[in-house]
Order: sequence, then C-alpha cells, then structure tokens
Amino acid sequence: MLGKQLSTRIDGAVVREKIAKGIEEDKLIVLDFDGVDVVSNSFADECFAKLMLDFDLPTVKAHTTFKNATPFIKAVIANSFKERLHVMHTA
Repeated sequence: MLGKQLSTRIDGAVVREKIAKGIEEDKLIVLDFDGVDVVSNSFADECFAKLMLDFDLPTVKAHTTFKNATPFIKAVIANSFKERLHVMHTA
C-alpha cells in the first residue's frame, strides 16, 4: 500500500511499471483502493492513463480491475483516461 493519498507522478510511474509488466505477462491486475482516501489527477494520469502509450484501452481494461474504489476515485481515474485519449487524438 502506498498510503491514504496517492498524489505524486513518481508513485504513479512506479505502479504503472508494475501494471505494465502484469499486462505483458497476460495477468489480471487487481488494484485495491481499501484505505485510500484520495487519488490525484497527476497520479491517475501517470499510473493509469499513460498505460495507453503502450497498450490500447481494451487491453488495459481487460487486464485491470478496481476494488474498493470510491465513486470519487473512479471518477478521477475515468477522467484521466478521457483526458489522455483527448491529448493522444489531438496531438
């Protein structure tokens, strides 16, 4: 567990590398947010949305699942994907 507040890009990058390795190994990665109060936009972008630089969205969705995430955390993560997709399609 990284803590109650997941906020830095550095922590996001560390977790993203672990998720990417799991995807490459064709594993299902369960991300448990039990005890997590806040996920920042920066963490969500770095950790989750940037996965789309290496994998397509259906692949990311097929290999990840979120457990114990509050509606707010789910919204932050969903927004990070939406923003990253927008950036990728307008670049």
